[in-house]
Amino acid sequence: EYVYFLNDLKKTDTNTYKKMLPDTLVWRSRHAYNEPYVRYYLSHAAYADYPVVGVSHEQAAYYCKWLTQKYMSNPKRKYQKVAFDLPTVNQWYFAATCNNQHALFPWKGPYMQDTRGQWLANFRIIEQQNIGYKKIDTKKTDGTYEQKQYLVAGSDISYSPHNTSVGFYTTPVVSHHPNDYGIYNMAGNVEEFVKEKGITKGGSWLDTGHYLQNLVEEKYDSTNQVSAERGFRFVMNILK
Repeated sequence: EYVYFLNDLKKTDTNTYKKMLPDTLVWRSRHAYNEPYVRYYLSHAAYADYPVVGVSHEQAAYYCKWLTQKYMSNPKRKYQKVAFDLPTVNQWYFAATCNNQHALFPWKGPYMQDTRGQWLANFRIIEQQNIGYKKIDTKKTDGTYEQKQYLVAGSDISYSPHNTSVGFYTTPVVSHHPNDYGIYNMAGNVEEFVKEKGITKGGSWLDTGHYLQNLVEEKYDSTNQVSAERGFRFVMNILK
C-alpha cells in the first residue's frame, strides 16, 4: 500500500515523492549481513505484504492525508466524508484490547504461547540458555574501574527462538492469529506510531515480550528518527 502511494506521488509530485521515500538503510547492521533487506525490502514483490518500515511520523501522517484525498475523490465511495489518520493512543488501545480493559495482550490470556506451544506474535525470544553471568567493567567512586559479574540476558545477540518464524525480522502483516476484532499484529512485528508524537505502541520483532503488553509504550525522538522496527497503521474516521 505504501509503494502504491509512492508510485502515485512519483507521477504527480516528484519533490514530495522523494521526501516520502523510506530510509532503507535502517536495515544495515554491524551484527548481521542485511544488505538484501537494504536493497529489496521496499521494492521486491516478495515483501509486498510486509509492514513498511524506515518511515517517520511525518511521513506516516502525510500518507494518511494522501489516502483521505484519494478516498474523497472516488465518486463511488461508501461514505460521504471521511478522514484517515494515525490512531490516537486511546483508539489504538481500544483496538488492541477489543474494549476489554483487563486484557494484558491483544489475545486472550496472559501467555505468549498457545496450547500447542506456538508463539502468538513476532518478537524477540530470549531462551534460558541465553541468560547467564557476564563480567563487565564498572566504574568505582574513585574513578577507577573493576570487573563485576552481572546476570545478563541475550548477550551478544545469541538468542535462538524455538520457532524460526519469530524474532529475527518482520513477517507478513497477516502472520499469527488476529484478535477478537479481526486485527493482526497489534503486538509484535513492528511497533506502531500513534497520533501523539514521541511514543509507539505494540512492540516489535526486536523487542522482548514486555513491550508487547497493551499498556506499555516505547519512546523515540519525535523529529525524523526512523527504524527497521517501527511502522504504522491508520484509522478511518467517518465524519458523514
